[in-house]
Amino acid sequence: MKLRNFYYMVSDFEKNEVFACGATFFDFMKFIVDKPENILLLKAFFGDGKWNNDIYLDYVDADNMKELINDDVYDYGDFCWVDYDDIKRIENMNKMELAELLYLGHMFQPLKEANMKWLNNKYVYTAHDDDFYSKIFMKNINDYKPVMHGKILDAMRGRKKHMEALPEEIVDYIFEHSRDGILFDFESIEFYDGKTFLDIYKLGKNYNYDAIYDVLKRKKWFTNMKIYLEYNSRNKKWKIHDEWKE
Repeated sequence: MKLRNFYYMVSDFEKNEVFACGATFFDFMKFIVDKPENILLLKAFFGDGKWNNDIYLDYVDADNMKELINDDVYDYGDFCWVDYDDIKRIENMNKMELAELLYLGHMFQPLKEANMKWLNNKYVYTAHDDDFYSKIFMKNINDYKPVMHGKILDAMRGRKKHMEALPEEIVDYIFEHSRDGILFDFESIEFYDGKTFLDIYKLGKNYNYDAIYDVLKRKKWFTNMKIYLEYNSRNKKWKIHDEWKE
């Protein structure tokens, strides 16, 4: 199964962290509502980045953000960044603060807190080979809901020009269960009698692509592991069928 054919996510509500396979940086920037204004690149090779001589790192602001979003992040290999609200926070950074960021860029894990008051960041974004995996830390994990929602709509819409947004209660139900590790099987999307169907599996927490795929193959035919979404293009209504058994 190719990455573009599925989307897997695990949410840690205590750490405000989401791990995902099958979600790109472009997806994140397209669907996140509270978008980062400026990005400090801790691990990346973006040719159009701006160089800061105080900390010897590239940064991206409004002048070249669009170029970064549309760049081929897959070619970067490792990709790690934090956002910030004011360039003065970069220029006034002390040695210990810089050391904290360098640790983050090397280990893909915050040394202390993911949201650093001295930087006033909203996100810590770490990834490898773009959608192979990403791990994102946020001030509020609910900020990630629109990314999940957008991925679902993009996949199920297909060639349709329009599809109604999912009801909030369905989004909340799915997102709540993502703490247990869920997979959206875009490969199995079906179109029948004016309806579109998507299977969603609860697979448990896995942080390795091969392990995720192996678990899916083993559990695909267990009905208590699956729910499915239905969109009726005639009445423009969504339904969720079955419930995950606890």
